[in-house]
Formats: sequence, structure tokens, C-alpha cells
Amino acid sequence: MARQQEAAPSPASPLPARCLPLACLDETGMENFLRFWRGASGRRYICSVYAIGAPPVFDCARSVVAAVRQEADGAKILFAFQPGPEAERDGLRLWTEQARREGADEWHVHLLAGSPEARESALRDLACAA
Repeated sequence: MARQQEAAPSPASPLPARCLPLACLDETGMENFLRFWRGASGRRYICSVYAIGAPPVFDCARSVVAAVRQEADGAKILFAFQPGPEAERDGLRLWTEQARREGADEWHVHLLAGSPEARESALRDLACAA
């Protein structure tokens, strides 16, 4: 079944964050491993999806992570953060504790922001849309 193309949002009006599957992964067996979020600016952020109980293996200093809760009407970002090198030492323990307290069940990890400025921009965009 073909997915309908989503219209681009107007840059003048911030939108609530929206989590959607990548149409290119339909019926590949990978459709639950990658999602994209549309930030408040309308930009798209492709994220790998991990269960809260199974912390991802990624370069902490080069990622933006969202704690996400699945709800009846879709996924919701509870908070977003940029872990930094100290998270590698404690295995994201503090972030995981906070995510569980707030009811998160998934990490959505964005690894495609190539510079500190791009990561900060993505973090602000996703956090504002939450």
C-alpha cells in the first residue's frame, strides 16, 4: 500500500513534533528500526529507535537523543538531550532513570547532525516541538 506524501509545513508556523515511518522501509522488516521526526521548524530528523531497557551503542558526543513514549495517538517526545562524553562513562544511567520516571519506552537517536552547531540546532528544534 503506497503512503501518501506529506505536504511540507509552512516555516512561519511551528508544528508539534510528529513521528513517522520512512516510506522507503515499508515491508522490509526494518520499518520499526528507523523513524523520522519533524521538528518545530518543519525539518526532518531521521532517528534509530531503541528500547529504553537496551541502551544504544553510539558516539554520545555526536548524537541528539529523544526520550519517547508511545501513546494511543502516536509517539511523543518527553525530552531531548545531547549526551556528551560523560554519558559514555555511566552508560546513560541518569538519562535512563529520568526517561523511566517520565514514562518513556524508547530512545530515538539522531546521528546525522555533522557539527556541534547542527546538533545544537536539532536539539532545540526537537525540544521546542515536544
